[in-house]
Amino acid sequence: MNAQSFAVTVENTLNDLLSRIEASAPEVESDLVDSVLTLLLPDDSQIIINRQEAVQQVWLACSDGPARFAQQDGTWRNSQTGESLEDAVSRLLSRRLDHPVTLD
Repeated sequence: MNAQSFAVTVENTLNDLLSRIEASAPEVESDLVDSVLTLLLPDDSQIIINRQEAVQQVWLACSDGPARFAQQDGTWRNSQTGESLEDAVSRLLSRRLDHPVTLD
């Protein structure tokens, strides 16, 4: 994938993820600027998701630890566990908010 299509793909992914989070977890403050999605949770913790163009990955950072996602068959998958980006964010939000959050 070339750099331009990668950037467009990530931006679309982050916009879609933002919409799903706003619908499923309205208590989370969210901001998407320059392909960096910042989620501020009620406990003052943050989840930051951004693109890494040099390696064509999406990186997630939070106090639970980092994760790197690469595109596989149209889905962003954790390069170590195989978990999808949506499932990872759902899991983290569910744990932090103490109620199930589904982003499917």
